Amino acid sequence: MTRKLPTFLISAMLLACGSAVLAQPVAMEERLLERGAVADSTPQQKYRTAINEAGGGYKLYLEDCATKAAAERTACRREAKAVYDRDMAAARQLLRK
Repeated sequence: MTRKLPTFLISAMLLACGSAVLAQPVAMEERLLERGAVADSTPQQKYRTAINEAGGGYKLYLEDCATKAAAERTACRREAKAVYDRDMAAARQLLRK
C-alpha cells in the first residue's frame, strides 16, 4: 500500500531542495569576492588583473555593439577594439614600473 504525501509537505520539500541549490552559487560568489578582496601587491598581479579587466570590458562592449543597428555596429566594434588596445597598453606599462 502506498501513502500519498500531503501537497503542503511536497511543496515544503521542493522549497527546501530549491533553497539548497540556490545557496551554492551564493557561497561560490562569496568565496570569489573574499579571494578578490586581497589587493594586488606585485606588478605581475596588477598586470594579470588589468588584462582580465580589459578582456572582460571588451567582451561587454562587444555584447553592447551586437544590440546596435547594423550601420552602427562596425563603428562600435572599432571603438571597442581601440579601448581594449589602450587598456592592454596600460596593463603592459604596469610591468615596466
